[in-house]
Amino acid sequence: MSPNSPRPVLVSIPHASSAVPEEVAGMIALTAEELMGYTDLYTDEIFDIDNVYKVKSNFSRVIVDPNRAPDDISKEYELAAEGVTVHTTWDGKNVYKVEPSPEIVDKLIKNYHNPYHDALEQHIPKVQFLIDCHSFLPFGPKLKKDSGKERPDINLGNVNFSSCTREHTVFFRDFFEEKGFSVAINFPYTGKYILGHHCHRRRIPPFLVPGIQIEINQGLY
Repeated sequence: MSPNSPRPVLVSIPHASSAVPEEVAGMIALTAEELMGYTDLYTDEIFDIDNVYKVKSNFSRVIVDPNRAPDDISKEYELAAEGVTVHTTWDGKNVYKVEPSPEIVDKLIKNYHNPYHDALEQHIPKVQFLIDCHSFLPFGPKLKKDSGKERPDINLGNVNFSSCTREHTVFFRDFFEEKGFSVAINFPYTGKYILGHHCHRRRIPPFLVPGIQIEINQGLY
């Protein structure tokens, strides 16, 4: 590796944007302010780490979520405000004035979700670790399992220790605790599709690397 090469770390920032894809621009019921409220605010700035590989979304996760599997489109997911596309937000608001057709949903996945993961896959052979970067509300929202409950400063997710080792997790936990932050592991979030699809506790070239999800409490800023 040359002195100017990026360090072998891949930073994923999937939820920083509130931009609406042109395919559904005239169909959205949410205001620009409401869309901003569903972003992981400032994660593009907080995790703007020098000299690492980075992939950052440029579209709203409410419209298409790169941290959900591309086939997470059943009514079961929709009722929980989950899935790669949703019609209702996690606090019960309608996303669309008119629901998009299956053809439009397929186009959203093809044009936005898939390229995000293609970009991750291009970098993974060059790195040793992936950090999936998020922020979360200070209290659990209406449709989440911790609804109304106060949340920790930092949530580390490792898909129940399948995406990285305990040693990796303890390293990040100690880093934040030494700075005075409260840390929870796998609560309220364990990690979703990005970790599940691209990460494993052992690096398996060229497709899988260890990885962790870091959630920062928005109440801290």
